[in-house]
Amino acid sequence: MKTMEKKKTYDKLPSLSIFLLLASFIAFFIYPVLSSASEPWGIYVERIEDAEGLERCRVCGRIIGIGSMHMDAEVIVENHLKNALNDLEIDYIDHKGTGRYIHVLIYKFTERKGGNLAVDKPASVGLHIHLIEKNNVFKRVYVFEETQQALSQNVLNIRKFLRRRAKWLTVSELAEEGIYTGIQRLQEDLK
Repeated sequence: MKTMEKKKTYDKLPSLSIFLLLASFIAFFIYPVLSSASEPWGIYVERIEDAEGLERCRVCGRIIGIGSMHMDAEVIVENHLKNALNDLEIDYIDHKGTGRYIHVLIYKFTERKGGNLAVDKPASVGLHIHLIEKNNVFKRVYVFEETQQALSQNVLNIRKFLRRRAKWLTVSELAEEGIYTGIQRLQEDLK
């Protein structure tokens, strides 16, 4: 009779080891993904001050051409970023927080000189949208750099020209376009 009891105990061992293996898999691989997905993204917008020329982005290491800066650049970009996140139903908080965050680095933000139909100087925007995971680990970047061009300068941009209703954009409108495109491209990583 004692041998049968021992046999029953040994029969339970494989199911117990499978249970422990499954529990450890969930604890180490699935739970961190689920818990970080429910955590809202922080937002951090900054600009490069008083510089000209080429520099290296301190977050992703890409070369950036620094240009002049509109005095309300951070406020404008942050508002467009919040609107894009709201439209895509992505939770966020107004500061970095302690976990993951979206870092926007603005290095060029020049307002157009002129009106909707004719300009002396077009609007120009240059920014990086970095996704930073916990412990300040760089995950992904979206780069938006554009100075609006006349259709006569680049006929291949006819789709953009028509989408923009054949008008010259303000720096805010150009930045909004860049932010929305960037958030849509990064959307899978933001969910």
